[in-house]
Amino acid sequence: MRLSSVPRSAFRLPRLLVGALHLLLLPPPAGAQQPDSIPTDTLAPVVVTGVRLPTVRELARGLAGRTASLDAQDLDARGVRSLADALEQLPGVTTSDELGATAQLDVSLRGFQVSPVIGVPQGVTVYVDGVRANEPDAHEVNFDLLPLEDVERVEVVYGPSVLLGRNALGAAVNLLTRRGTSPAAREIEASAGSWGRYELKARAGARHGVWDYYLGARYEREGGWRQDTPSRIGTLFAKLGLLNGTWDATLSYSGADNRIFQAGSLPESVAVANPRRNFTGGDYFAPRAHLAILNAQRLLGRTQLAINAFGRSLSSEQFNANFVGEDSRQRNTTRIGGGAAQLSGKVPLGRRELRWLAGADADYGHVAVRIFAVPGGGAADSLTESVRTNQVDAGVFAGANLELVPRLTATFAVRYDWIRVPFEDLIDSTQNGLNIFRRLSPRAGVTWTDGAGAHELFASVSRGFRAPAVVELGCADPQAACPLPFALGPDPALKPVVATTYELGWRARAPSGRGGVDASADVYRTDVRDDIFFIASTVTGGYFQNIGATRRSGVELALQWRGAVGERAYANYGYTRASFETTANLATTRDPAGETVTPGDELPMVPGHRVNAGLTVPILRSHGTETGVALSAGLDARYVGRQWLRGDEENVTRRLADYAVADLSLTLTWRDFELRGAVRNLFDRRYVSFGTFAENPTVTGTPIQRWLTPGPPRHVQVSLSTDF
Repeated sequence: MRLSSVPRSAFRLPRLLVGALHLLLLPPPAGAQQPDSIPTDTLAPVVVTGVRLPTVRELARGLAGRTASLDAQDLDARGVRSLADALEQLPGVTTSDELGATAQLDVSLRGFQVSPVIGVPQGVTVYVDGVRANEPDAHEVNFDLLPLEDVERVEVVYGPSVLLGRNALGAAVNLLTRRGTSPAAREIEASAGSWGRYELKARAGARHGVWDYYLGARYEREGGWRQDTPSRIGTLFAKLGLLNGTWDATLSYSGADNRIFQAGSLPESVAVANPRRNFTGGDYFAPRAHLAILNAQRLLGRTQLAINAFGRSLSSEQFNANFVGEDSRQRNTTRIGGGAAQLSGKVPLGRRELRWLAGADADYGHVAVRIFAVPGGGAADSLTESVRTNQVDAGVFAGANLELVPRLTATFAVRYDWIRVPFEDLIDSTQNGLNIFRRLSPRAGVTWTDGAGAHELFASVSRGFRAPAVVELGCADPQAACPLPFALGPDPALKPVVATTYELGWRARAPSGRGGVDASADVYRTDVRDDIFFIASTVTGGYFQNIGATRRSGVELALQWRGAVGERAYANYGYTRASFETTANLATTRDPAGETVTPGDELPMVPGHRVNAGLTVPILRSHGTETGVALSAGLDARYVGRQWLRGDEENVTRRLADYAVADLSLTLTWRDFELRGAVRNLFDRRYVSFGTFAENPTVTGTPIQRWLTPGPPRHVQVSLSTDF
């Protein structure tokens, strides 16, 4: 489909962008550039890692174990387009491209997946300002809907995150969005690049007295580097804040209206000969999302109250063009509302202080899934599946830490979840069913810090769980494989996934100020019981199944140096071993008789070794003058080790080759203007990031072959932005 033929959306985001630009270009009120006075008794800004809502003081690092943070500067420096692209800077994180769409990459973190693909065993939870972004139908994450351009900081909490919320097995990611500040700030940016890509972005924010506001908009179009893969992405974000001596509150809205065409994988021979080819052109994903969030906190003596409320809607269409048989269309409708409340504080305990927090959260979600067969030739679509659920999730949590002896702190946290997932078949009511899950998830840790706070040692043990999603529950019968996308029904109940993580780590921080070295090292092991896998029993179908035991273990090393005048160098290494720890008989498209995995066989699409490193250096300096010219260069490189293909869980075929890719960026600043150029895949390396097995209907006998997704070749992007 040509980009010009993409239907105009009712959301009309280009017009909204124009309106937003008008607002951003309006001159500020007189005196807006002067710092506004803020009451001295107001709530201080809180930076907390490892919890969903702000607390009076940060709990000990032993609660969270390993954490990582990316700020807006880190994101801008690489010109990242999605959260998946941003997380790739961290140790042990790998991206792959199953869908053949650069805005919808898969992420592997410590051997757990987070992906926009239904059927991938999801083990990472994503939050936006404390609101869960994983979709309730299959726990997938649509990265293209997240307001990454309007994010102030990305926090990553490794391991089960008891206090952030449910369903996090390998990690939880929390996106904290921007708000207005004083003096006022306004920026507009235009960029263009390879394959007909262009992008417009604008944002503005300010504080006036006790009120602040922020507004951001983005519109992107691209022709795509592979055949028939245009995309259109539009997002809008707005936030209104109140900051006085009593309340710190924000009300935000984010909306997205996208259409992304997907090329998918190719038979290996085709991928080698013509990696730009699209085997079944016409696949696309078209979501429209709205999210409103209220966050507020207030001091009540020595106690702080924090509340969160949200409402979210998503309507999406997924169209699959099939080489053999009828095409299919899936329409999903999601409506979710809920909130959380939390109290935190500190109480004297002898000569020491006990820091504590406690709270509860709940949400109600309506999900409707309809699947249509598309016969083509002008014939009307026929409804084949229509199911829905009205899911209820509720949980309570508490945590505390206490300094046992000087510089040694113990931390404990616990969470209890109750999840009700009814299943309603609107075509055949005899297929209705109900699943209820309950689970207690604890976490304990100890942290030692030296007197100066430069070095830290921690050890922790934690347990988390993930309840099966409605799509997994409705497609779990080996005797009735679900045709893709899915044919849903009340299949045998799946067990929840339970993960127990043991972690030991060290961290060294440079003193605040000019330059310094940060370093960290972690060793971890996660034992998983009843992992849920989608088993491809036929070329076009499969089912979900519990696997008795799997394990992820590894080592993560990180080193970063910041110079006094803008220099930065970093290097990360991650070793991950993800393996089956039980014998299981699995279906596979490679062999009608199936395959048998034994303890020690490695999980597919998890590289054993991952290295990334980068260097940023100033070439010209402005010498502190506002009119001076400054030029800096950055080089980032990553190495990804070999991986087993999906569908080869018993590890008997050839693995995907390892690969290395480098990116170069140049940034020129002059007065209020910034010109940035980036070259991705600088040396034009040909590589493959994803692989599986499927029939090749273009070859006599339709043999089962390796299908691969090639990585994009060298491409360029140039952007110009200005502050005013």
